[in-house]
Amino acid sequence: MSSVVARVQEHEELLNDIQINNKVKEESIKSIGKIVHTALNHCNRNTDTIENIEDRLLAIETNDRSEQKEKETIKQMQDTITDLKCRSMKNNLIFSGLHFQQNEICEVKIQIFLESELGINYRVSFGKINLHRFGKPGLNGVRPILYRRELEHVLSQTYRLKGKRFGICEQFPPEIENKRKELYPVMKKANADCKKVKLVRDKLYINGKPYNNTTASNKQTTEYRDVLLNNKSSLTINGSPPIPPRRFKCSRNDSVGDENEKSTLSTHIYEG
Repeated sequence: MSSVVARVQEHEELLNDIQINNKVKEESIKSIGKIVHTALNHCNRNTDTIENIEDRLLAIETNDRSEQKEKETIKQMQDTITDLKCRSMKNNLIFSGLHFQQNEICEVKIQIFLESELGINYRVSFGKINLHRFGKPGLNGVRPILYRRELEHVLSQTYRLKGKRFGICEQFPPEIENKRKELYPVMKKANADCKKVKLVRDKLYINGKPYNNTTASNKQTTEYRDVLLNNKSSLTINGSPPIPPRRFKCSRNDSVGDENEKSTLSTHIYEG
């Protein structure tokens, strides 16, 4: 009988242990359930956040494409405006080195200059033009306008200005002229190397091939005129400046000490 009681007690203790273990497992399962529930909530929030980010990225990409199209449109408009400026200035000449005088008549001054310096002995017809000086104080700039046939003839005589303080060149919009300034040193070097050089607006061609300016140094941003001024000593020794960058199109010659006497003269072409 005592053995039966002992076995019953043993089974009761074992049952109590099992119940305790079950409670522990139930509590663990509840804790795991809470963790899983929390993880699911985080996952749902992350999913919503990802969807929101994807929507924003899509909107940004759409805006980027729209902005890119707008930039392309603006670039095309700027190119068109620059082209129109170049066309309006294609017959304009800028004369530099002419002394300023009170009550001067620019047309008469230019006519005398063409005759005395370029050997053009007939009277050049300027048409109905606005002939005047321009530029900041101290530059004494002047701008003439000539018909195309007169312009070509005047430019063909610019070789007579070698070694003198005068200069004649075509007029371009500032954005084109700034790009041309970067190319003047390259043109000078190419001319010195006896290469065939041609400058069309802001595009430089050397031996018939377009010049790529991506490797140009910062020193090449100096205007061709400034390059000549920095080499005054060589001009004095050789007796003449380097060959102009465009034959019969531009003469940018200076003499020592006469820089402050620059004046320019430009025009707006009149076609009657």
